[in-house]
Amino acid sequence: MIHSEFRTCAGTPAFIYRLCRLFLLAAISLGAVASFADPALTNINANDNRAPAGRLEAGVLTLGLEVRTGIWHPEAADGHGVETYSLAESGHAPQIPAPLVRVPQGTNLHVSVHNMLPVAVLIRGLDQHPGNEKNVMQLAPGETKEASFSAGEPGTYVYSASIASGTPEAVRGADGLMSGAFIVDAPGAQKPDRVFVIQLWEKDLFTSKFTAWLTINGKSWPYTERLHASLGQPEHWRIVNASPLEHPMHLHGFYFRVDAVGDGESEQLLSEAETRMAVTEAVMPGHTFDMTWMPERAGNWLFHCHILDHMDAYKSPVLYGPEGKPEVAEHKHDSSGPGMGMSNLVLGITVTDTEPKLLPAKAPGPPPVRTEKHLFVRERSGTNYVPAGPGFYLEGSSQEVGAIGPPLVVTRGERTAITVTNELKEPTAIHWHGIEIESYYDGVPGWNGTIQHTTPFIAPGSSFVAYMTPPRAGTFIYHTHWHDITQLTGGMYGPLLVMEPGQTFDPAVDKIFVLGRSGRNEMRDPLVLNGSPQPGLMVLLAGQSYRFRLVNITPNDGLVTTSLVTENHPVKWRPVAKDGADLPHEQAVEQDAVQIISVGETYDFEFAPKEPGDYLLRFSSDIGNEVTQWIAVVPQKSRFSVFAAKH
Repeated sequence: MIHSEFRTCAGTPAFIYRLCRLFLLAAISLGAVASFADPALTNINANDNRAPAGRLEAGVLTLGLEVRTGIWHPEAADGHGVETYSLAESGHAPQIPAPLVRVPQGTNLHVSVHNMLPVAVLIRGLDQHPGNEKNVMQLAPGETKEASFSAGEPGTYVYSASIASGTPEAVRGADGLMSGAFIVDAPGAQKPDRVFVIQLWEKDLFTSKFTAWLTINGKSWPYTERLHASLGQPEHWRIVNASPLEHPMHLHGFYFRVDAVGDGESEQLLSEAETRMAVTEAVMPGHTFDMTWMPERAGNWLFHCHILDHMDAYKSPVLYGPEGKPEVAEHKHDSSGPGMGMSNLVLGITVTDTEPKLLPAKAPGPPPVRTEKHLFVRERSGTNYVPAGPGFYLEGSSQEVGAIGPPLVVTRGERTAITVTNELKEPTAIHWHGIEIESYYDGVPGWNGTIQHTTPFIAPGSSFVAYMTPPRAGTFIYHTHWHDITQLTGGMYGPLLVMEPGQTFDPAVDKIFVLGRSGRNEMRDPLVLNGSPQPGLMVLLAGQSYRFRLVNITPNDGLVTTSLVTENHPVKWRPVAKDGADLPHEQAVEQDAVQIISVGETYDFEFAPKEPGDYLLRFSSDIGNEVTQWIAVVPQKSRFSVFAAKH
């Protein structure tokens, strides 16, 4: 359950890594405003990782690789061209990601690598697995070396080439795309799967000309591959993070099972007791995970990184260097543009019924609506502690527009209608994060639904009714999916709680902690907890059991270490759910109260303080800032116990 490590850039000190990471976030979505290409160079093809490279005969794979320079088109084939380094199979065009190495277990590999660059390169990952990251092949300009080894254990691995340190090319990051997937299949493995490699290309770091793309299989949305899945046919995916940044990958509309996790050199196949269901899974730099999901509802869906700067057209104002922010074209936030306000790490998925059944003469209509809620989107006036911005007002519950949205409480199995009325001066859209819902109501304008029935944006002065019948109880999120940093950091998010039939939400024992940012600038704007940078004191009772519902819906804080401590030591709590899905009983065991929570993840913990005392629930982000909830645990009959009943 706990993500316990992350890698820095080539051993860079942590504070420099954070600065580097912020700078990368600042310009990930810029794209190029001019071509960097030499027209005499060969075009680099996007690699969809469907066809393995090399020649496999009699249990031996023979593969020749070349390290080359070429022209890469991260978006349209006739769009911006970028001169960059890449890998190619000998006799073939270069590819981004690098050619797929895929063999059955027991295969012997004979691989040659020829360096056609004017600089020395380092090759990693071409060895028996589990591998050793210290095994490095170094090639001088023009040099060829060979490696012979056995494939090793089944799993999803990473191999790569990089520029030797100490050269300007290494500093520029021109080698960010020289990596690929290395798959070893178990004997008799028959199930089809897809391999998706995440990569980062960047140029001119720490200058106003800094440019970057994040890609999946060599392309950036809206030019990433449009995927197709069949209703009722399971999908098996391998996710490879070959970039230096973490990515919480989120699937709309469905849960997926995490089958295996790896660090690029080794992999752990999870047993039934170790697997987990999720809608968001954080994959660390150089790491991998395997997932399986079942397309249960037709329509259009998304799979994307939930860090806003990795999936949005927004351009952060921070860290552009002394020359200032470059002038770049803005993406339009409407449903008519090809990107729908999104960019970079986004995949579109269309689920269709390939075996339609005959419908009865009179198809049954939807079940009756049992619960109705009316949510208004309104401007909020500023106060000393909460800036003005867009927010939510819930009819019959809220008294005013809060710093974040109020809890939306619904019941498992009850058909619910939520009307969203937009009173802003700009459009918006609301996504029901983690809820298994029909595509049309999922909240991505211009994409969700079908070609005949596409989800609209919610225009100023108009309303949209979202229908849902939640199949499970748990902790979820509702938030803006209009790709506008101002809406998200303004407070357009809130907890969505699904209760079991017959249960009611009791704020005295059900404690919600929603983490956000109060502005777009991570160097200046603080983390906020339930909308406040300085939450008020919370009083709990000794001997009482509480459910802590933890939510990270910040824009970019991908690694938030959450801890509950007393006297500087973690207490014990019991994890009970992840992303709204109950954990297997083997994982729901008492442990130290420390958890890394990424963007778009929710965690539920059971906490039963035994002794009175002072406690701290601390949220510390790897890109700066922390926010702390002070908790006083008092005896059941203390004169202060009356405060424990307050929300």
